[in-house]
Amino acid sequence: MEMSLLETLLRDISFFLKFSSSENINSEPVQKYYQGAEEILKVLKPIILNAIFDSEITSDEVLSKAFEELGVSVEELLQQFERWQPLSSKAYFVLQVESLISEIRNSCLDIFRVLKSSHQHLPYELSSASLELHLQKIKHVGYEQTSTVIKEAKRDQVGNFGPSSEILLRIAESLSLNSNMEILIEAVALEKLKENTAQAKKVAEVECIDQLIALITHMHHCLFLIKQSQTCSSVPIPLDFICPLSLELMTDPVIVASGQTYERAFIKKWFDLGLTVCPKTRQTLVHTFLIPNNTTKALIVNWCESNNVKLPDLVESTLNQVYPPCATKVKKLVEDLKSTSNNVKLPDLVESTLNQVYPPRATKVKKLVEDLKSTSNNVKLPDLVESTLNQVYPPCATKVKKLVEDLKSTSTYTQRVATAELRLLSKQNRDNRIIIANCGAISLLVDLLHSPDTKTQENAVTTLLNLSNIDNNKKAIVDANAIEPLIHVLQTGSPVAKENSAATLFSLSIFEINKARIGRSGAIRPLVDLLGNGTPRGKKDAAAALFNLSLFHENKAQIVQADAVRYLVKLLDPAAGMVDKAVAVLASLATTFEGRTAIGQEGGIPLLVEVVELGSARGKANATAALLQLCTNSSRFCIMVLQEGAVPPLVALSQSGTQRAKEKAQALLSYFQRHYRIF
Repeated sequence: MEMSLLETLLRDISFFLKFSSSENINSEPVQKYYQGAEEILKVLKPIILNAIFDSEITSDEVLSKAFEELGVSVEELLQQFERWQPLSSKAYFVLQVESLISEIRNSCLDIFRVLKSSHQHLPYELSSASLELHLQKIKHVGYEQTSTVIKEAKRDQVGNFGPSSEILLRIAESLSLNSNMEILIEAVALEKLKENTAQAKKVAEVECIDQLIALITHMHHCLFLIKQSQTCSSVPIPLDFICPLSLELMTDPVIVASGQTYERAFIKKWFDLGLTVCPKTRQTLVHTFLIPNNTTKALIVNWCESNNVKLPDLVESTLNQVYPPCATKVKKLVEDLKSTSNNVKLPDLVESTLNQVYPPRATKVKKLVEDLKSTSNNVKLPDLVESTLNQVYPPCATKVKKLVEDLKSTSTYTQRVATAELRLLSKQNRDNRIIIANCGAISLLVDLLHSPDTKTQENAVTTLLNLSNIDNNKKAIVDANAIEPLIHVLQTGSPVAKENSAATLFSLSIFEINKARIGRSGAIRPLVDLLGNGTPRGKKDAAAALFNLSLFHENKAQIVQADAVRYLVKLLDPAAGMVDKAVAVLASLATTFEGRTAIGQEGGIPLLVEVVELGSARGKANATAALLQLCTNSSRFCIMVLQEGAVPPLVALSQSGTQRAKEKAQALLSYFQRHYRIF
């Protein structure tokens, strides 16, 4: 067994075990799965890897294969945890993670069985009794196999009756889907995942996600029926009076851009989480403004009076569910106000209390509407809404629509002015970017990337850069066939236009599927040209884009062939102010034969050693990673690194660097010790 295989495995396990400090694993269901995998790997790492590192048994082919399979599973599992976000699909995550943990467990058991049956001389730590003890420890690491329950529910979903309420309850508890809002968030996450998977043409995965969407939809329907059966009123609540998010009778109904009505506190919480789709229709909202639905509110009040139903207390019922940490404070403030001698009415209490929990923009809107009502002008309700929103949330969609129409003009001056205004508006805030995209601006802006007017082209590409800060807009920009026009700007635009074109390609390449598409569209060579000959800002944007693209293996050879390494090595000079960005790209390219060869030929080794000694924390970690690749794959490069005096700074880094830097430095020093006996 090559020692580098064990080194890599030991490194990956160490990274995984250090991941316990990450915020990503503090939520359910992530935490319990991390703890299960952690328990298995903690048994394996110190006793097995350290004990057999220099043992003859490392040459065993069966053992080598088990370690190789284990390494792949650990790396994939770590990636799953790193990619996890609060708005990710819990169901899909569980299916992936449980499969990987099962593979890790089986690989570990295979390793113990091979060692136990081995006739070679093993260290004391690997006695037969010790091996049996650790084997039993791993066998008894357990957690509920939620994936089995999900698969059973998916099968039942195809039948006539669907999964039982008991199975749905077990899934909901395992996935921490404890409320209707969490179930809807899961549904939105799955639909977004399906969209990305379909783009990647992964047919089998799309089918699996479709089944999960059907299951979660069924779960939502069952929860709604349960809520209806639990109502304390003998009179059924009209569906239009129930908030689709809380499944409760609404007390403060508001309308969103899709025309649907929700309880204010719940839809506000939805938006605060970063969700910009309508929970009911799933359409992307052009804005997140909330307009009071006074008609529905009046109907609810009348219905309650006619049916002797008491409206839920706004503070008690809503804030307790949506803002639990604030509920105690809010209730205390209400009680304090009640106890004063002032004659304060309940609506004032609620408004005063809510104003302390979140800023009351609605109060300003309300006042503006009342002022408009009091005038002698005959103003219709739609005009009231638009006029009010124009004052509170400038610019309104009407202005954006006018600017988008101007983009279609044949007048160069009109186009230049329109793109300049859209550039400014798109820079201001997220809502503007959503409005601009939904008004149809993206395809027109892409067309203007070929404008002969330099300023129009610059405004258009900068606006697209600003719009690309939103994930949905990234997809829309790529779907509008923007990559080739962006490359055109890279080649022909003004210095600012080139910078922003590179930055836009960087933003789009965040999505894995776009890394391949951008690389295959011919973007790499003009990005490398900008890296070598652009402005300081242009070089930084080009380096950032090239780093992202280099994470897709196919692009690495292209980047090297375009002569990027020569420029990157020059940028290791601290005077260029780009050491961290340059060394990050070099570390990525060093994982290929072509990249390592180019780094050696361009004189990069002395500069990388210098970064290990004098660079920033991030720079040191990436420089060490690059040197580790160079040394473990070439004895000639290894000797060059040693001749540059790399050992002292590596020793210092192994003791006081970041966790990643320590791991890389220790691995490289261990390699030196085994192969060159330097200590």
